[in-house]
Amino acid sequence: MAQKQEDGAILGGGQVETFEKRAKRGRPRGKGTQVVYDALRKEILTLVAKPGDHLDEAQLEKRFGVSRTPIREALIRLQADRLVRFSANRGHFVEVINLNDVPRIFEAMDLYQAAVLRLAAGRHTQDQIKVLREINEGYKAAAKAGDFQAMTERNHEFHKQIALMAGNEFIKEGYETVLNFSLRLTYLMFENEDRTSQEPDTYYERIYNEHDEMIDMIAARDGDALDEVSQKHTRLFCSRVSAFMENRVPLRTKAQSF
Repeated sequence: MAQKQEDGAILGGGQVETFEKRAKRGRPRGKGTQVVYDALRKEILTLVAKPGDHLDEAQLEKRFGVSRTPIREALIRLQADRLVRFSANRGHFVEVINLNDVPRIFEAMDLYQAAVLRLAAGRHTQDQIKVLREINEGYKAAAKAGDFQAMTERNHEFHKQIALMAGNEFIKEGYETVLNFSLRLTYLMFENEDRTSQEPDTYYERIYNEHDEMIDMIAARDGDALDEVSQKHTRLFCSRVSAFMENRVPLRTKAQSF
């Protein structure tokens, strides 16, 4: 007999267990899980926790002062975000950054970004447009100050805001997974960037200007024009990553056999 879930979904038989597991994502049981999840997620995205690092549950318990349950729930959520990988009998590890995945990431980014921009153009509010402009100006201020971490955070925040404006949780979830990969890649590139080059300044200025174009087009509800600027924005990041890969800088990644 079919069972009814709290959110109104009707599922039968073995489907219930799968639904309950998926429902945990984004809905932690307690504050402990959220604290652990937020802290580890930030460390992984910013490469404080290096790709391949072992995430020892006992050490995490001591660090956060919580029981094993919220630690495991946070790690499960990070697995769903593709930021952590579980290996049987070995535990959890920070997901590696595999440059072989880059072409598929760009392909996914191109599709997801075009979708969220078009949906945001049709569903946004004026308050959301205002938030986008504030985020982009924050990006510009951080670039002017040479604060790379703040720039990166504002850029990530900008695209997550557009995903929110799109009003589709399924597309938003996929887009944010792609954004997570690109954010880690951005930090990796910055770690190895030539600080004497003037090219990064031009690159960051272009990002700001293209963000500005996106905002104007979303506000004008011009979905067709957004397709063009979306492709241009993806190509900009793609060219940056391609230049990085051509240099073949050794990755600060601990090799793991999963």
